[in-house]
Amino acid sequence: MIRTKIVATMGPACGDVETLLALFSAGVDVCRMNFSHGELSWHLQLLRNIREAAARWDKPIAVLGDLCGPKIRLGKIADCNGSDGMPIAVGDELVIQRTTIIGENGRVSSTYPSLVDDVQIGHRVLVEDGSLRFICTDKNFNELRCNCTMGGILKNSKGVNLPDTTVNIPSITDRDWECVDWAIEHDLDYLALSFVRSAADLELLREHLRNKVSDINLIAKIEKAEALDHIEAILEASDGLMIARGDLGVEMDVAQVPIIQKDLIRRCQTSGKPVIVATQMLQSMIEQASPTRAEVSDVANAIFDGTDAVMLSGETSVGKFPVGSVHTMAHVAEVTEEYLVKSMTSPALSAKPGSAMLRLSAAVARGVWQIVNDLQVKLVVIWSQTGATARIFSKSRFPVPLIAMSSDHRALRRMALHYGVIPHEMMPPEGMNELVGGVDRMVQDQKFAGVGDRIVIVAGAAMGTPGTLNGIVIHTVGESWNGQAEPVAAGEARWA
Repeated sequence: MIRTKIVATMGPACGDVETLLALFSAGVDVCRMNFSHGELSWHLQLLRNIREAAARWDKPIAVLGDLCGPKIRLGKIADCNGSDGMPIAVGDELVIQRTTIIGENGRVSSTYPSLVDDVQIGHRVLVEDGSLRFICTDKNFNELRCNCTMGGILKNSKGVNLPDTTVNIPSITDRDWECVDWAIEHDLDYLALSFVRSAADLELLREHLRNKVSDINLIAKIEKAEALDHIEAILEASDGLMIARGDLGVEMDVAQVPIIQKDLIRRCQTSGKPVIVATQMLQSMIEQASPTRAEVSDVANAIFDGTDAVMLSGETSVGKFPVGSVHTMAHVAEVTEEYLVKSMTSPALSAKPGSAMLRLSAAVARGVWQIVNDLQVKLVVIWSQTGATARIFSKSRFPVPLIAMSSDHRALRRMALHYGVIPHEMMPPEGMNELVGGVDRMVQDQKFAGVGDRIVIVAGAAMGTPGTLNGIVIHTVGESWNGQAEPVAAGEARWA
């Protein structure tokens, strides 16, 4: 197994059941549904295919819905002189007008009419992740006049970034609210909010979920400088981060992006929350069967930094080699992790989560890591009914597999995002004796361990009830275990 989780973006290149099964077999743990593209009817059929393939695969697969957010895009653009769009050269003037038109002859519109109000003279206007660059030189009520400083071909619906401009647009659009309600109705596991600027954006979405009696986990996409100014509050308000390096590298100095990536991963590590590194990880594999050396290094370095997951975008959604891209990413992860395990001498940076119960889990995880290291334990099994304990344990970066048991299907799917965690369904046993017996049979049946191997089992006195972590068992596979819990105090127990 590889410990790093792989998030694959869904699209026409991988949406059928057989291809999805091939992706799961290659190593995909999370399916990302990008609401920026496609109608909800198309997403529904895709979701049905994911669920069918996951049922056949018989392992938990999480589904992440990615909200569009206030992304500004160019309007439709007519083809010109045989080009797939409108060619524009350095020094040419581009007019961006308020009213919607079919772009031609150096004049276009955008999906945000108030762009004309917000952008000021001297501000930069970047198109298609900065591939085309403009400076606003003049404006009136109806239009902006911009000078091209980096040319290319303007195409339909390409993204517009405004790094110098404060945009007066809601962080959650009408389209986003429609997608949120669809995600609630269809029981998605995660929602990623794009272009988060402050914790208030997440709190607004969280309140809507509570009103709809939904506990979908929220991932904050970090892609604006404003988010970095409020990162502590954003991390507190979210259930994890996605480092969206495409827009982040356009909004900020691109040389800062690797430093920001390392800092954000470290913050997630200490807060006990998952983090996904995204954008252009194997970009060349959209067209080519093999990655560049720089791309391989990028994936490996994200794992060295401590990410929980790495993400594929166009590589799987529209690329020519979706399954090959996953195989490549899994292979890079496997080789990198082998090196990390061999060089590991202590737990990773300790998680310091907020609640007392999760601090207890973090302390237990550090102790179990030492037991694993000292006694050459084969694997660790934890009971994590809600997935919270598994999330905290994953941050210790165990050198052995970490199997997380639960009877809650949604918790099992959500655990598919956590580094090193293998989710496994089990009905709550009546006590530790029954748990140890069930785990002993499971690890042998699944070939996680064999007779004579030593394993560690971590659970509580009331399996199936969150917040009852209080027991550690060191067990030899194949041997009967008749340990008795000796009450120490109310709600506590001691196991050898």
